[in-house]
Amino acid sequence: MTENSENRPRPTPRTRGGGPARPSPRPRVAGSRRDRDDPAPAGDDLAPTEGAATSAAPTPEASSRPASSARPRTSRAAGSSPAGTTTTARRRVPVLALTLALLCLITAAGAGLLLWQRLNPTTVNPEIFAAARNGVEALYAYDYEDSEGSIQRKLDVTTGELREQQEQTWQDTLVDQYEQASAKGRYDVTDVGLQQVNEAQDTATLVVFGELVVESTNAGTQPAPPGSECRTATGTSACIYTLRVTVVQVDGEWKLSEAIILSTS
Repeated sequence: MTENSENRPRPTPRTRGGGPARPSPRPRVAGSRRDRDDPAPAGDDLAPTEGAATSAAPTPEASSRPASSARPRTSRAAGSSPAGTTTTARRRVPVLALTLALLCLITAAGAGLLLWQRLNPTTVNPEIFAAARNGVEALYAYDYEDSEGSIQRKLDVTTGELREQQEQTWQDTLVDQYEQASAKGRYDVTDVGLQQVNEAQDTATLVVFGELVVESTNAGTQPAPPGSECRTATGTSACIYTLRVTVVQVDGEWKLSEAIILSTS
């Protein structure tokens, strides 16, 4: 660069626009039309106004009002629960009635079984059968050679009315007839069946099957009746006798209180 160029004055820059300076804006008056028409600044959307803040905060009346004042919504399942409960209750009634009926039947069957077991126990004192057998054999036994002993043995195995009958039957007249005929009698037991026994097993009713055999000088003189199960021979007759007897325990000893002939052949 030359010396002349350095001493040359520089040009002054021009101002752009060339027009007059813009006047400053007028101050706004509160409540003017322009203030009402101007929209709120964009930044005001982020900060709520005083009225909005007041409306958002809960009032004392609203806070004191119970939250459940509004009618609660019930679901369909909740609405259907009473009907379901009623249906379940109706179903339980027949089941309960059936259960009670079954319990009554079981109770009745149990009571019947206990009664049957008392009348027909599975285990019976064997002395009962022996008492029935020995009692019947002594009751029908007789030996003219020992009339007094035969009668005493009948009384020993009997009690009550049956004993009184034996005392009245075996009088001197009957004893004389048996002694003159040289009579002897016995009862051959073939079987004994239990009909009833009490719970204490000190009284029982039994059926005795057997044959009554009589030997005497005039026995067998007539033939046995047709159709009977009797058999006769010279000096002997035998017939089937079925008896029902009752045995009771008296002072620790078994006695016959009843003897009834059910059938004879």
